[in-house]
Amino acid sequence: MNVIRLPVQKMTREAFAPYGVLLDRRGSVDVDIGMGVPSITGATADPRPFKFEFMARHKHTMQVFSPLAGSQAVICVAPANGLDAPDPDKVVAFLVEGRLPYAYFRGTWHTPPFATGDWYSYLVVDRKGTLDEDLELVDLRALRGCTFEIEL
Repeated sequence: MNVIRLPVQKMTREAFAPYGVLLDRRGSVDVDIGMGVPSITGATADPRPFKFEFMARHKHTMQVFSPLAGSQAVICVAPANGLDAPDPDKVVAFLVEGRLPYAYFRGTWHTPPFATGDWYSYLVVDRKGTLDEDLELVDLRALRGCTFEIEL
């Protein structure tokens, strides 16, 4: 089994551009939620080990994440592709500093946020039913023979 160690990098507009949009200054982003009703969901990620073997994507829906109360997290992403799983060599980790919203492009592979403190609270804007109707979850251990560890 190949264990890939991911260094955590600073989340900037330029570095995040292959995966989505970082709202690092006053502005807006058009959110392509596909056909359906917009939804806003509140969530909190509790601490867990900084390792993973699963990633997900939403082929028809963008998602916007907005951190709350200055909480911080690490997210892992890979560019959208037409394959059945992300390319392990293109998976990267970013530190979400807790004050700037970000949006994933449709099809961007991602993990749930990893809380760096006691918790990470955030809002998600997407299409109602996204997790039921537009979720593709892959096991990278089974499909690519690898797991990931985040180096914080």
